[in-house]
Amino acid sequence: MKHVYGWLILFLFVSVNIALGQKVEGYVYDAANNEPLVGVNIYYKDKSGTKGVISDINGRYELSVPVGSVILTFSYLGYENQNFPLVLKRGQNYTLNAGMKVQSNLMDEVVVSVGRYEQKLSDVTVSMELLKAGDIARQDPVDLTSVLKNVPGVEITDRQPSIRGGCGWTYGVGSRCLILVDGMSVLSPGSGEINWNIVPMENVEQVEVLKGASSVLYGSSALNGLINVRTKRPGLDPVTRANVYMGIYGDPKQQSSVWWDRDLWKNGNYETKPLLRNLFSDANPMYNGVDLSHSRRIGDFDLSAGMNLFSDEGYRKGNYTKRFRIGGNLTYHDPRVQGLNYGVNANYLSNDYAGFFLWRSPEEVYTQSPLANMGREGHNFYIDPFINYTNANNNTTHRIKGRIYRRKDQIVSGTTDKTLDEIAGKMGFSSNSIPEIMNIVNNPVQELLPLVLPHLGDVLSGNITGLAGEVEKLGNHFFPTAKPADYMDLVSWVMGRTPLPTNSDELQDWLANASKPIEKTKPGSDLTASYYLDYQFSKKYENSLLTAGATYERVYADSKVTGTHKSDNAALFAQYDHKLFDKLNLSLGMRWEYYRVDDHYREAETKLFGAKIPVKPVFRGGLNYELGEYSFLRASFGQGYRYPSIVEKYVLKDIGGVGAFPNAALKAEKGFNAEIGFKQGYKLGGLKGFVDVAGFYTQYKDMIEFQIGLFDKENFEYLDNLKDIIALLVNGKVPGIGAQFTNVGKARISGVDASVSGMYDFNSHTRLTFSAGYVYTRPIDADADALNEKEEASADLFSMKSKSNTSKYLKYRQKHSLKGVFDLEWKRINIGTNLAWKSKTLAVDYFMVDEREKAAPDLMDYVRGLMFGDLHNYWMNNNKGYFSMDLRLGVKITKNIQFQGIINNLWNNEYSVRPMDVAAPRTFIMQLNTTF
Repeated sequence: MKHVYGWLILFLFVSVNIALGQKVEGYVYDAANNEPLVGVNIYYKDKSGTKGVISDINGRYELSVPVGSVILTFSYLGYENQNFPLVLKRGQNYTLNAGMKVQSNLMDEVVVSVGRYEQKLSDVTVSMELLKAGDIARQDPVDLTSVLKNVPGVEITDRQPSIRGGCGWTYGVGSRCLILVDGMSVLSPGSGEINWNIVPMENVEQVEVLKGASSVLYGSSALNGLINVRTKRPGLDPVTRANVYMGIYGDPKQQSSVWWDRDLWKNGNYETKPLLRNLFSDANPMYNGVDLSHSRRIGDFDLSAGMNLFSDEGYRKGNYTKRFRIGGNLTYHDPRVQGLNYGVNANYLSNDYAGFFLWRSPEEVYTQSPLANMGREGHNFYIDPFINYTNANNNTTHRIKGRIYRRKDQIVSGTTDKTLDEIAGKMGFSSNSIPEIMNIVNNPVQELLPLVLPHLGDVLSGNITGLAGEVEKLGNHFFPTAKPADYMDLVSWVMGRTPLPTNSDELQDWLANASKPIEKTKPGSDLTASYYLDYQFSKKYENSLLTAGATYERVYADSKVTGTHKSDNAALFAQYDHKLFDKLNLSLGMRWEYYRVDDHYREAETKLFGAKIPVKPVFRGGLNYELGEYSFLRASFGQGYRYPSIVEKYVLKDIGGVGAFPNAALKAEKGFNAEIGFKQGYKLGGLKGFVDVAGFYTQYKDMIEFQIGLFDKENFEYLDNLKDIIALLVNGKVPGIGAQFTNVGKARISGVDASVSGMYDFNSHTRLTFSAGYVYTRPIDADADALNEKEEASADLFSMKSKSNTSKYLKYRQKHSLKGVFDLEWKRINIGTNLAWKSKTLAVDYFMVDEREKAAPDLMDYVRGLMFGDLHNYWMNNNKGYFSMDLRLGVKITKNIQFQGIINNLWNNEYSVRPMDVAAPRTFIMQLNTTF
């Protein structure tokens, strides 16, 4: 019997060997550029099922097939399937090389952000916008914000992104939107600030904008959404790209806003000097930059490198930028182990820039207030080692990514660059008035009490008009030609020389250096270091995929102003994706995250079986159902959270007169996002694309917002009553002007997001590409009624309000936004435009503007008038929504050289989305790029 079994096994072996003795082999490549394609599925089907292989790192494959007729299918995400019918004789070997074409339908684009793996755009369970390299290059972006501002549902305020109204304005610190480059965050450790300058714009392949909470896979800062930048990878042939660009800011409509003259550039006394300034010595403020990139394959190595050099004088006085960035990637594909590659990314950034916080006056909208004169010098470096291994036999993938990050920077600030003599001269002050001032300093009660007493009754009843008139007369007596901005120069000068004198002897010493301006100061360098490690495992089954992993980050921040702080963040995550009936995609995920700062080991707590554990769990789920050909219905729910950064909790910095004050009691914010959406592809003759409509609802608890006002600079308490302010002044102390991060309660944001994208081929050499979108948001402050009732009950003259009006809306949001991008290509010529319309800003900080109607001005109205000029009337007249338009014209000089001219803000409109931050005037841009 054993011999029978032996002969039977031998017979079966020989039969199978004869049946599959035929072999097909070859290479798979991109039909457009001949680059090999890795991971292409090559398979056939017979009675026993599906059999196949995948292409290796060189695009090569080898597959045994049965005798006779067989259909060989080549399948790869983002490419059209290729089917090859073959008839093979017994023992025949056949060579078949396949050139695959990119899918022409926009919904077949491949993205990775939603699930940390590649999938079709049409299959994702959440709303997503996709920007390709060509779309980005046409905008000639200085940085990524120049492109993102044209994406429906994405707003940029002071370089801070907000997706569907999820963020207000926090001056860039503590972003709720996570920015990634190839899956690694570019948020500055310790502050949560987005470092846009470190994004390698010279090497961007595509940008994926995910709308909605993404904390399950990406952690804390993805509460409001995710923007993932994917860079280009080397092909078979070496590629070098160079891009040179220059922009010149035109004159604003309001001539009083022009702060420059020709001598400013000729004297060379400005903070930065663009490379082309000598060629355009008489031009308005300008910027220019150079981008260089190179990529190639050297044996088993992939090499890519890039460099950016950028200089911007700024359309706002003192708002300059000097930037140098260099970096690259080196990947080694180990030939000894199929599916194994490892390497390193590295990037260095030197950045010298100044921000713009407050204007000088409504007549000088592009001149910085002396209270907010701040610059920063910084150096950033990171190195990211990685290793990836894919086992094609069991469909598993392991990815390990690390980062070692160093940042050294310092604030460069000064309250004013003017001397007291200059300030007083402009205000009409006479030295003959010095004895009178000395008398007031020595006898404040006797000299000032007669001015106050006649109006004391009115003041106690809340009417300070009479007293304000007396103060104005006194000011006009000493400073007859002064304007509010001049008073701020004086206040800024005084703030730089505290404590204030209390008698005439101290006053003499205090005035001794009056002829000298306050020089810019450098309080010392801040050092931030972080260490990051991410492990991801994925296992692909027949109709499903499991993704799981862990992350850890250690941040160390040493500041000469705030002291030393450290944080630890560890997390476990998992997501399961499953496809049913080839129609329904299901996705479920969860994350457990631990975070601590210093010795506070419980930044968040969760009850589990009656016990409190210092871990925060979040969950997400989504589905996508294919109703018909290119017709998809989706729904998703995702929880999110965001721990406050070290800077938000402990920042204590002077920003040239305006301060930032700590709040150690700041708690993590949390919330969720839910949406239901419908995507429909269409094709009508030469017109094809898709329409997408989604309804969304977001809710936040303990939302973190900026609180601007006056503070006690010793205990950092928010000053919202006149008694505490007077007490400080009597003790010779000056209240601090600035901001503090605080938890504001609950917020609910709902709305509709609708977009259409596509292309129309008029003929073989004429194509129109377009995308347009409308977003309606309803950003509700759930605590508005209770806050209004509390604020109305207060009779204090200096009682601060939560925002500029009594509406139910959150600050720094708009209800309506309409955007469109259109490009017409005809042979070598491209004509394009960006269009945008946004409705008015619903509410802002009370410290800046009070929109309430009142019979007479109150104390804060006079304070605002002194600090910001007539900002109230400017805001009421200009905060009515705005329209902007950009125009571009490009021509391909040769196959590899292209020139483009752009006019941004074509109609030279003056508009802003937050007080005292007016957008750039009409700007003229020239760009020349080449590839070789």
